[in-house]
Amino acid sequence: MSFPSAGSRLDGQIALVTGALGGIGAATCKALAAGGATVIASDAHSRGADELLHAVKSLGASCDFFSLDVTRREDWEALMPEIESRFGLLDVLVNNAGIYRFGKVEEASDELLDQLMQVNIRGVVLGAQFAIGHMKQRRPDGPWASMIHLSSIAGLVGSPTSSLYSMTKGAVRLFSKSLALEMAQLGYRIRSNSVHPGIIDTDMAGEVAQALAAKGLNSEQIREHMSAGHPMARIGQAEEIARGIRFLASDDSAFMTGTELVIDGGWTAK
Repeated sequence: MSFPSAGSRLDGQIALVTGALGGIGAATCKALAAGGATVIASDAHSRGADELLHAVKSLGASCDFFSLDVTRREDWEALMPEIESRFGLLDVLVNNAGIYRFGKVEEASDELLDQLMQVNIRGVVLGAQFAIGHMKQRRPDGPWASMIHLSSIAGLVGSPTSSLYSMTKGAVRLFSKSLALEMAQLGYRIRSNSVHPGIIDTDMAGEVAQALAAKGLNSEQIREHMSAGHPMARIGQAEEIARGIRFLASDDSAFMTGTELVIDGGWTAK
């Protein structure tokens, strides 16, 4: 058995990353590109797209950016034929787009519920649905395609400040598991796994900090709380999550489907 170098694990692979302009999304695009993949970056806005494209292309990879609201079926219907026409059939989907909202269940508005469920659940399902149409057409003797769905430690353990967010991330976890079984039963060579980050140094961590501030914690207490929750006594970096995603995208994880990759500095070990 050979062990390919890190740079060759994704050669020839075509990967779509949603929410690509956020911290984890951008880091994932770079990690996949460094592995040799062609990267299709997408997001609902274009702020920072030029910078991301420059960074990815500087790694020697082919990359393009597309506007995509993951909650809109018509956006997916327009994007997927464009991908096939320009790049070929999709090998990897990173269902990364997501939002964090905090609030008490007894005070939750319909708007809040709809936002969370539209992006964090509907967006993931639509991504998988449209990716399947591509992935099931791939060569029967080639490597299995890979879907990677971003969940959270909030999809594994409870939190008094994020009941509604936890609901959506728990849904992603079990959707990923059931999808893995569905794909196998149908005879589709498509793997499905979920990734569960701890608190990561991204814009979303700032929203977590807001939730803690709403509970009366000051800035120093918030920093201590966010770090102390991890036995490794720090928050994570987007690149650390991206490396895990790249592992799941590659054949290094060829015998993994229907499982969780937890990258949380020990948070869920407690």
